[in-house]
This record gives sequence, C-alpha cells and structure tokens, in this order.
Amino acid sequence: MKYLQYHWKSRTFVVLAISILVSILLISLELTDWAAQINQQGYSHGSEGGEGKGIPSALRYILPFVKELVLIGVPLLLSLLLMKVLRWLRRAKKA
Repeated sequence: MKYLQYHWKSRTFVVLAISILVSILLISLELTDWAAQINQQGYSHGSEGGEGKGIPSALRYILPFVKELVLIGVPLLLSLLLMKVLRWLRRAKKA
C-alpha cells in the first residue's frame, strides 16, 4: 500500500496526460478522409451468405477485450516507458 501512495499525484497526472494524448490522436484519426471512407462503406461482414461465413464464435468473446487493451494498455505502457526514461535521466544527471 505504501508504494501506491508514493508520488500518486505525479503518477496519476502522467497516466491521464498520456490517455488524453491518445484520445486526441484517435479523435484526429476519426476526422481523416480514410475514416470517412470506411464509415461510408459501412460494415458488410456477414451481410451476405449463411451462418458459416460469419465471425467465429470465439472471436465474439475476444474482440471486446481488444478495445480495452488498446485504450487502457497503450497509455499504460507509454506511461511506464516515460517514467523509466525520466528516472534514467534523473539518475544520469546525479552521476
């Protein structure tokens, strides 16, 4: 529990800042012509054909977790990387 309370404000700020940066990047991606073209074409997977051509049933349970991995995992990994680089720079400065 001590470790969770150690510099919690700075850690929370770093995670929130990187999450906001990733969100801004995703919003800017949504506004591109590429995304507009994808939205215009629509989702056509499985619209034609029978039952056998759809998404496999296992993927129906796995794909929702991909969203969480991207939206939570990427900012987490970027935060950890940034904190390690800052710690390394701080140690190099002291030496």
